[in-house]
Amino acid sequence: MALFRAVETAEPPDRRLFEDPYAVALLSGTLKALAEIARWPMIGRLVPAFLDLGWPHTRSSGVVRTRLIDDLVGEAIRAGAAQLVLLGAGFDSRAYRLPEAKGVVAFEVDHPASQRAKRQRLNLRLGQVPATVHFVEVDFERDDLERALLTAGFNPARPAVAVWEGVVSYLSEAAVYANLAVLARLLAPTSRLILTYVDQAALDGSRAFRGARRWRFWVRFQGEPFLFGFDPDTLAGYLRPLGFLLQSDVSTAEAARLYRASSLRNETGSEWYRVAAIARAHAM
Repeated sequence: MALFRAVETAEPPDRRLFEDPYAVALLSGTLKALAEIARWPMIGRLVPAFLDLGWPHTRSSGVVRTRLIDDLVGEAIRAGAAQLVLLGAGFDSRAYRLPEAKGVVAFEVDHPASQRAKRQRLNLRLGQVPATVHFVEVDFERDDLERALLTAGFNPARPAVAVWEGVVSYLSEAAVYANLAVLARLLAPTSRLILTYVDQAALDGSRAFRGARRWRFWVRFQGEPFLFGFDPDTLAGYLRPLGFLLQSDVSTAEAARLYRASSLRNETGSEWYRVAAIARAHAM
């Protein structure tokens, strides 16, 4: 995803969906080389084509979902969210690049090994990570997310926006539910949760989606197979007993069509990769 964001940033200003000035610094090796090549005049245009050839719709879906989540996070902070929680933060740079995020306390939650690499590269790029950003070490399958966030200073009395991007699909159903239950307890009323997920029908084969078989093959080949998905038709009912209200739920293909006119881009997105915006209801 950091590579996709770096390649997107190399697009001309009138075409790019967003700008991530930190993406290249977070990369290493071959991925960093590709990101650097994407900046070159003329030949750089070959990089997105190369990525799309190897992983059809993946780059497109990734950059569209990034723009959509950026928009949703900005909207939530403007509406009063005072804390930003990035669950499975990886090489996400929203705490540093979004203008709205600079006025809130951020919590980056991820595996310790991922966080070490990220902090080393951020320190080289920034000199020093802002004091408003807290790194929280958590394994979603094993660790106590609630205790880790509270220990790091998260305030459950203040509205927050939590982003759970690119994680749910790789967890067991039990881990997904357990962590959603923790968020239901931690997030104050009016808080927002932004969740990405795979349509369950693409995993069980009950519906044919363009590119789904190849995408499943690649994540399995890389040792991180998809394990879990939601049914979009029943997601609202799944969330309601936890105290969450589904506000919007769109595929990245639908989101791509929304951005097409303003960005002069013809991205395809994916019909089976989805972004849900969820509100924490008042106390049940």
